[in-house]
Amino acid sequence: MSEPLSFDWAIAPETPERFFAEYFEKAPMRVSRGQPGYFADLLSYAEVDWVISTMGLSHPEINVTRSDGNITSADFTTDTGRIDPVRVTQLFADGATVILAGLQDRLPHLARYCRAVEAVISARVQANVYMTPPGNMGLRPHYDSHDVIVLQVAGSKEWRIYGTPVELPLRDQAFERDMDMGDEVQRFVLEPGDTLYVPRGVAHDAVATDDTSLHITTGLMVRTWTDVLIEAVIAKAHRMPEMRRALPPGFANHGADLGAHDETLRYLLGLLEDAPVDKLLHRFREDFVTARAPHIDGQMAQLAALDTLTMDSRVGVRSHLIFMIQPVADDKVRLTCQGAEIAMPAFATSAMEFCLTTPDFRVRDMPGDLDAAGRLVLVKRLVREGLMQLH
Repeated sequence: MSEPLSFDWAIAPETPERFFAEYFEKAPMRVSRGQPGYFADLLSYAEVDWVISTMGLSHPEINVTRSDGNITSADFTTDTGRIDPVRVTQLFADGATVILAGLQDRLPHLARYCRAVEAVISARVQANVYMTPPGNMGLRPHYDSHDVIVLQVAGSKEWRIYGTPVELPLRDQAFERDMDMGDEVQRFVLEPGDTLYVPRGVAHDAVATDDTSLHITTGLMVRTWTDVLIEAVIAKAHRMPEMRRALPPGFANHGADLGAHDETLRYLLGLLEDAPVDKLLHRFREDFVTARAPHIDGQMAQLAALDTLTMDSRVGVRSHLIFMIQPVADDKVRLTCQGAEIAMPAFATSAMEFCLTTPDFRVRDMPGDLDAAGRLVLVKRLVREGLMQLH
């Protein structure tokens, strides 16, 4: 097994190379392991019960649904919108599915798992948890507008895979009930410890078998080339007055010859041929890196332990960091990570890159030209920023 709570671990024994070459955005992928406890350390019924009964969450942080659509939020919330845990559990006992959205913001194990996937996908990842009573279905056949990786934690569900009404839909191309889903193409039972990947746009449904089903749906909130093209148009429009001109007066009138403006549009599209892809992708990268909130469990103890730091101390980067180091002057660089921008001396760049990519090393083994005092100062700074930790 690869590193626990990692992307590789979630899809093993499939490899990331094969996943991205043969399945990602192409076809469903099912991993049957025959290891019921594979995801036991990631989530439990007791944790779900704790979230529902004690955290005081509101709708839609918790939702309750049945495939017949006969449940509304008024059936399980108070007048203030808060969840009524008694009514939630009563509806669950009567056959409803309980959905806990964005649970990576509540449970540390799910947070670490999602951050591990984010580091591979380069996109925001969320974990929605579904708990379905035996023999019941929470949602009608549908497709999602984002890719999902399903981790079956406990119980089992029978999945049915249909056609693809919209290939790789955008987020505003939501599923509509009158869509033709096509014929059923696959049917299988996802057992505890199994994984399923479903690309966005592939229609599916699932019903719990004879046991209560608990699964995690990992949503991959990817950015697309459409997003890049939109940014390219905006960037070019800021520099080119031709792209900012008004549409032809009277174009909306009855009888207006709209086709007469084809040449104008072709000319404007041609202006995008030299769009700076590297700069556009850099902007998306920067947005992604700065939007990641810190996850620094144990940070108070880490700060308290800094007084014991020596050249023989073992330290390392916190798991699944994503960072950027950019020059800002001849003698300065800017480290961007977890929403923070930190000014650092340029001569420390190589040592800093080592610190932020190495999980375990002794301070004295840090490469580069920093002397002993400089190495200790660098490690202390990165620990205080929540980027490194003492072992």
